[in-house]
Amino acid sequence: MNEKRTQSIILRLTEKEKEMLVFLAKRHDMNISSYVRNMSLKGSVVTKTDIQTVIELKRIGNNLNQIAKQINLIPHEDNIKIHLQEIHDSLNMISEITKKLV
Repeated sequence: MNEKRTQSIILRLTEKEKEMLVFLAKRHDMNISSYVRNMSLKGSVVTKTDIQTVIELKRIGNNLNQIAKQINLIPHEDNIKIHLQEIHDSLNMISEITKKLV
């Protein structure tokens, strides 16, 4: 349902409040109207970055599952060390992505 937005609300802000609102909207790659609408009606904002991060985390999770399957198939100690290092590297990537979100 794509209803046309015909209603408006006047909102009075201090200069600092407006600057903060402009900053937050830009930070989420949104215009002020979209940002205020999302925050007031949904209580949160989902950005393209959030969606891309979730997709990337799913890919990393899939890689970890594939590594785990390979470890279970290959009982050699040297191969296990290699796969454990790959898991460690993947966990570091997840940690870096998580830090960027917070």
